[in-house]
Amino acid sequence: MNSSTLNFISKLLSDALQLDFHYFSFPHYDISNFDRYLRKSLLNTDLLYNQIRDFINTLDYNSFHVVTDNYFINYIIFSPFQDKQDIITIGPYFNHPLTTEYWSSITEINHLTLSDEQSLKAFLYGIPPIENNLRLISIVSDIVTYINPDSSPFSIKYHNLSNYNNENYIYTPKDDFEAYSASVAKRYETEHSLLRFICNGDWKNALLEAKKFVSSPFEPRMENSLRDQKALLISANTLFRKAIESNEIHPIHLHEISSKYANMIENLNSSNELNQLYEKMIREYCFLVQNKSTRQYSPNIRKVLHYIEFNLNLPLPLADIADQFQLSVPYISSLFKKEVGTPINKYINQLRIQEAIKLLNTSSMTIQDISAHVGISDCNYFTKVFKKEVGTTPSEYRKKTGL
Repeated sequence: MNSSTLNFISKLLSDALQLDFHYFSFPHYDISNFDRYLRKSLLNTDLLYNQIRDFINTLDYNSFHVVTDNYFINYIIFSPFQDKQDIITIGPYFNHPLTTEYWSSITEINHLTLSDEQSLKAFLYGIPPIENNLRLISIVSDIVTYINPDSSPFSIKYHNLSNYNNENYIYTPKDDFEAYSASVAKRYETEHSLLRFICNGDWKNALLEAKKFVSSPFEPRMENSLRDQKALLISANTLFRKAIESNEIHPIHLHEISSKYANMIENLNSSNELNQLYEKMIREYCFLVQNKSTRQYSPNIRKVLHYIEFNLNLPLPLADIADQFQLSVPYISSLFKKEVGTPINKYINQLRIQEAIKLLNTSSMTIQDISAHVGISDCNYFTKVFKKEVGTTPSEYRKKTGL
């Protein structure tokens, strides 16, 4: 599922119902944000999250699973695709007001002290109330149809995790719950700042913010097990990609960088390598914003820029570009010069020379082959354009670089 669809659905549920929406790709490494990190603040954290993972592994396709936990908080969990093991979670939410009877019930079930109850109130009062499960299911069903138009109707199944009598499954806050809650709030604040800097292509401040993010005194983000570190980096890779989408970067570039780092994360086998990769990811996402953002341009010029970039090996006469987008040559020529600041033909030549320089620096291709590769069939003309832009001929440039 593409990220723009996920963002749309997430924003829709958040704005309309204050509900969280999460999409977890198999093998569901890091699910700790599905409950707003609630179980991380409780005793037996790993056991409680493993309980959820074990439950997820039993999910059947074509069913909405409404899960109720020991605080009577609800979540909807389901698998949107029959041929995948990806899952979606929606929630947390309540079906009831937080009455005196409610507090009495969870206190008894989970052996809470008065201090525990006071500590939990700020968190639990922040969870949205949804009075009617069926109304919410109807909305979710529409979302599933939007995601997967071929899906058949889903059934509804209810699960009450509070039926577990094992003492290990009670929801008792850790002793430092208040400090933990403050650290979680601070982490979210830092995460938002980090993503804002990445969105702006500001790698220096992004790296400074990242150091704060991974060195929380309550949860060292990059000092966990190798599997947990990989899960965190996979999540970061997704967040970084989403953060820069508003820059109108072509989806091909977004897919390339996201896929590249997903593969690199899986193939690394040491904490040191993962830490280094984290910084490299931040730098490269920022550089992508700096070099490929088209947010400042109008839709027509944005299309033209993308077309030029991905067809640089073609002749690209202005008339053909205008025909491609059903625009007049005078209009596109004037608008391009106004927005980009340089005539379109000059811009194309500059891109071609930049690509030629890369090839001269990194390959043993002949000058003639490089000329053809960047869309200039006449090698003599290529040499003339290259010298005008760089100050030397391609052959002289190559001699200077030693290739």
